[in-house]
Amino acid sequence: MRSILNDDRTALKLGSFCFGIPVTLHYTFFLLLLIELLASIRYMYPAFTLYIFLLYGPVLLVTILIHELGHALSTRKLGGEVGEIILWPLGGFALCGPTDSGAKGDLVVAVSGPLTHLLQMAIWIAFYAVFNGGYFSTFSMSYFLTDLSRSCSSFMAVLSQQSFWTNLFIMAFNLFIPAYPLDGGRCLASTLILCGVNVNRAALITSVTAIVLATSLFLWGVVSFIWLHSPNGLFTALIAIFVFTSSWQLWDLYKAGRVKDHPLFGRACYNEREVQPSIQSEGAHSQSTDETPAVESGTMA
Repeated sequence: MRSILNDDRTALKLGSFCFGIPVTLHYTFFLLLLIELLASIRYMYPAFTLYIFLLYGPVLLVTILIHELGHALSTRKLGGEVGEIILWPLGGFALCGPTDSGAKGDLVVAVSGPLTHLLQMAIWIAFYAVFNGGYFSTFSMSYFLTDLSRSCSSFMAVLSQQSFWTNLFIMAFNLFIPAYPLDGGRCLASTLILCGVNVNRAALITSVTAIVLATSLFLWGVVSFIWLHSPNGLFTALIAIFVFTSSWQLWDLYKAGRVKDHPLFGRACYNEREVQPSIQSEGAHSQSTDETPAVESGTMA
């Protein structure tokens, strides 16, 4: 997947302007924006179309970039290496190598991305207060189309309000849905290992949990897109397909007895717990090396 998303013919290299970390923007990143813009045309309301463009364009782009920087910078702080950040249709991911803190470090890195949304939500709340005169009585998930055209301040208040809810949704979706390769799935895998669960059993639990959740998300996405006429339903279904495919690959490796070939569960820090008792009994001391490929820490928008 990395080779496809990193192809110069289908992606734009944005450079290393974010703390020296290369950022690549896939041309299809704005697929959700296109879907939302097409859906907004039916309202025949120019202000609403502009709002959709800003929310699903630059606001979402910056939101996901900051999320991925959370993963990348925490990886660096814990002694790991960061390859690059790739922004693609289903959000983005940071290619991060193993940290020096083992499974605990993986857990910290997985949580660091979603936690960046707390700061972003605080900023959008501040913007809302400025543009709405400090009043929060009308702050909610809903708004009227007329609010977008009443004045520039009213327009920006709605944009700030909905940007807050967008950040909250992305944080909750990635953190509280334990479906690999979402951040929640990474948290589940790391927690199982830290609790002493065998690597093979941890891989089984992680894959089955993700497959079940992905199936449920896909059904909800189809229902909301067809019967509730929500453009986000299609996007949810696409995310579910990606999660299902990734988890099924992990499931296949488990059935074949090749869990250690997986880029996450094949890490030395995940397997050293199995060999540590025998090493201690022999009184030997050794330092394991981890040459497994970088794991994709990412977010789904």
